[in-house]
Parts: sequence; C-alpha cells; structure tokens
Amino acid sequence: MANVWDAMKKHEAEKATEAAAAPPAAPAASAPAGAAPAAAQHDAAAEGDAAAPIGPVSLNGYAPELVAHHDRGNDLTEEYRRIRTHLLAQYAEERFCALVTSAMPTEGKTVTCLNLAFVLSEQQDRRTVIIDADLRKRRFGNMLHINNSPGLVELLRGSARLDEVVQATKHNNLFVIPAGPTVPGQVGEMLGRPELDEIVNELRRRYDYVLFDTPPLTVAPDASILGRVVRDAILVVRMNRTPRESVDRAIGLLHASNVKPIGIVLTHHRHFIPKALYYHS
Repeated sequence: MANVWDAMKKHEAEKATEAAAAPPAAPAASAPAGAAPAAAQHDAAAEGDAAAPIGPVSLNGYAPELVAHHDRGNDLTEEYRRIRTHLLAQYAEERFCALVTSAMPTEGKTVTCLNLAFVLSEQQDRRTVIIDADLRKRRFGNMLHINNSPGLVELLRGSARLDEVVQATKHNNLFVIPAGPTVPGQVGEMLGRPELDEIVNELRRRYDYVLFDTPPLTVAPDASILGRVVRDAILVVRMNRTPRESVDRAIGLLHASNVKPIGIVLTHHRHFIPKALYYHS
C-alpha cells in the first residue's frame, strides 16, 4: 500500500510544479450576449458520431461525466486509455472479467467503470459488456439513458435470458446489462444464487471485456459475494478524501473473499479525474 500513498504525493507535487511553471492566463474574451458558458458549450458539443476515432461527439443522452464518450480527444480520456493499457498488460490473452468497486461511496466508481468501458470499446475487434451490479443505486439507467429493466435481477431469478437483458449502446461493440427492478432487503440473497456462476461464465464466453459495477466494499458485501465468481477487482480511491485505513480495510476484504485486487485507480476533483497506479498483489 505504500506505493499508493507515494503515488498520491507524487501527483500532488507534479501538479504544484506545473502550476508554478504555467504562464499567466490571458484575460478571458467577453462572451456574446446570450451565449452559453464555455463548459456548457463543451458538454453540448454535437459534432461527429459515436464511431469517430477522436474529438467531440454528441452526449446522446449520456451523462456529462462520461467524457470518454463525448470528447475522445480530451486529456481525461487519455488518462482512461492509460488505465486500459495497464489493465490489458496484465492478461496474456487481453481478455478479462473484473469488478469495479471502491472503499467508500462517492469516489467515482461508476464514472470510472463507464469511462473505462468506452475506451475499451475503441478496440474494434473486441466486445465489451458492463453490468450494473449495484442493485441498491442502479445508476446505469440515468447515466446511459436506458431502461433499468429487464436486467441482472431477472437473469438471477431465471425470468429472462441473457439475450433479453443485454442492451446496445451508441458504440457498436459495447453492451450493457442494467440492474433490473429494486429488491429491498434481498440483494445479498439475489447475488448469492447459484445462477450467478452460469451467468458470469456465459459472459466470459461471449465478451472479451466484462466489467461489473458494484457497491463500495465497506458499505455492502455485494462485491465480495460477486468476487467468488468474478475473482478480479479494480479498486477506485478518491485522493485526499478516502482515509488510508478505509483503503487498507477494502483491500483486506477483497483478499478475505479470495478476490485479487488487480489495480487501484486514483480519482480526484468533482469530475473524478483518473490517475492510475496498478500493482500485483
């Protein structure tokens, strides 16, 4: 774990050096009357399409935080591509199935999962699927502008087949499985069903990259339950916010469930800008 905290300190020092070396900013030009702020103009960019290799594309109903979809030339998107490079380097066949989780809430876990999926979908000869396994929050519906049902819950219950719950996205080789209907008080029981093994194995057969978005480890046991089948996990940690003891505890919970933490993604600021440090356990 010392390497993680060293990386945080190094990143902060680099930012301070860049800020000191940067030339004074030029005065901002006056915007015409009625013009939208620059940030709003950026979010509303509608040039290009989902198949374009780089540059701004339409939000298409997707959340503005999903920068790897709507601005592929952005520096943040490049950070996600670096994460992709480190991740794929750990697998000889460049195929994997992993959880994306965090130690605590509001660390950028879902944003990281979705943006990583978008850059993985740039591999045109590969198929990516993302699964909303956070059955309590169910955020994929709002962030991707899709129906929340049918989804994982129906799969686990046996009331729907895989082909019936997989939804297409704006990217030809990226697919999504939503959470399904809410199941208050039954999440642990749902994820513990024996059908989970068959579902995960079938996803591994059909797709090259499989990502499960799960609740934070210190909030719910869902990631540990899923981990018995999925086995690998990416841990999202928010810089300057997540206590060290919470990260230590999260990694301990993964190890206790025989889940391998294949990497830590450091995020910071309100848009969860990613900075990655990968390590082998």
